[in-house]
Amino acid sequence: MAKKAAAKFDRAGLASLGAEKLAEILLDEASANKALKLRLQAALAGTAGSTKVLARIDKRLDQIERSASGITANRARELSTELGGMMRTIGGELGDDPVAAAERMVRMMSVMLGMTHRLYDRSAKLEKLSEDIIAAAVSMIAALPDAGQVMLVPALEKVRAADKHRELGDVFSQMMAVLGTAAADTWKKLLEGALKNSRSPQHILQLLQDLAVKRQDFDEVIRLEEAKPELYQDSLVLAHLLFDAQRFEQALDWVRRKPKGMRVIRIGGMTAAAGPDYGVQERKLLEADILERLKRRGDAQALRWQEFCETFEPDVLRTYIAKLDDFAEFEEMDKALHLVMTSKDAYKSLWFLIGWPKLDLAARLVIDHAQDWDGRQYELLSTAAEKLSEEQPEAATVLYRVLVSDILKRSLSQAYHHAASYLVALADLVPRVSAINGQYDHVRFMQSLRLKHAKKYSFWMLLPEDLR
Repeated sequence: MAKKAAAKFDRAGLASLGAEKLAEILLDEASANKALKLRLQAALAGTAGSTKVLARIDKRLDQIERSASGITANRARELSTELGGMMRTIGGELGDDPVAAAERMVRMMSVMLGMTHRLYDRSAKLEKLSEDIIAAAVSMIAALPDAGQVMLVPALEKVRAADKHRELGDVFSQMMAVLGTAAADTWKKLLEGALKNSRSPQHILQLLQDLAVKRQDFDEVIRLEEAKPELYQDSLVLAHLLFDAQRFEQALDWVRRKPKGMRVIRIGGMTAAAGPDYGVQERKLLEADILERLKRRGDAQALRWQEFCETFEPDVLRTYIAKLDDFAEFEEMDKALHLVMTSKDAYKSLWFLIGWPKLDLAARLVIDHAQDWDGRQYELLSTAAEKLSEEQPEAATVLYRVLVSDILKRSLSQAYHHAASYLVALADLVPRVSAINGQYDHVRFMQSLRLKHAKKYSFWMLLPEDLR
């Protein structure tokens, strides 16, 4: 007799168990799982309409907001599980009232902000949950009709006002990006009212600026930038905005407004301190692009060439070459390579030759300066050695030896595993290195290492037996 196939663990399989069996299992699990219990209670409340679900959610959020006790690591894990379940309940049980669902998700943002101030230590689970809540809130607000978005603006402004230190990052800029015109105008009025009484206006000015960008009102964007304290002005970002808006004269004016000292800028939605040299190359290349759009091609190319001469950055030269007239690139390329090969900064020259790449010239540079390389420049030298290994084994040998010798000379035990890998690479290069020049004699080099560093047992134990 054929055996009856077992039900699969899916919707149909679970449904085959019957309501009675499922209820028994859920009750048993809910007794030990608070998050599941709360989710089930919310689902039961939902049978009487969303009002009951909202009441349960609001009651629990009120309790968390009123609490002033510190949150331990264990408590943080419990709360992340509970609030994660609440977030899923809002998304699942309040589908018939999207405005109320979005409003509760926004309120959860505020609750999470308050909880961070009560933590004894950081909680990765709560941080991840906060990110998920923000993403869900933005998605819900984006899906609302204009009237629903307008209803939510006061709740958004309340959370923004509570976020005094911008701990929520660029979430409000994300919100503005998905708002319709009516909601954006409503929020603009609230922000302008808050600006009058603000002692730290820069954050409000930034949000008003985001709204002005959304409306493509670049005169207002410029006015708001000038209203910011100098510490918070970012002339480079504004120059990019004006360039993209094809307002090239104004973009040129702002790109040339170089910061005089430390300032606060936005990077990836967060604020960070930056010195006057931050973004110098980006600023110069943007200025060149602006000049080109203003039909000042000669000035643009002169600026690009100047930047290449100062940095030897391969991408800068590529842009410069690409903008030249036909056939002019050969002469300019020769000029650039002569500049690189005669530079007194061998490290900068090597960086360019590896990145361009021009490996034959890089090898010549390495060998010409064989006695000058400093192993402390390990990032550049190890990268160069790896790239030279295939076509220029002699030059790669020089660099690997410099790296190994430096690590052992300075007894950098934490880097011994790197030195061991370099020695393995050296051994692999031996068959391809010219035997004519005795300076590449691998046997002699290994004998020298054993003589000088015989007692560095922790290093030698990292090598394969045939290399010890």
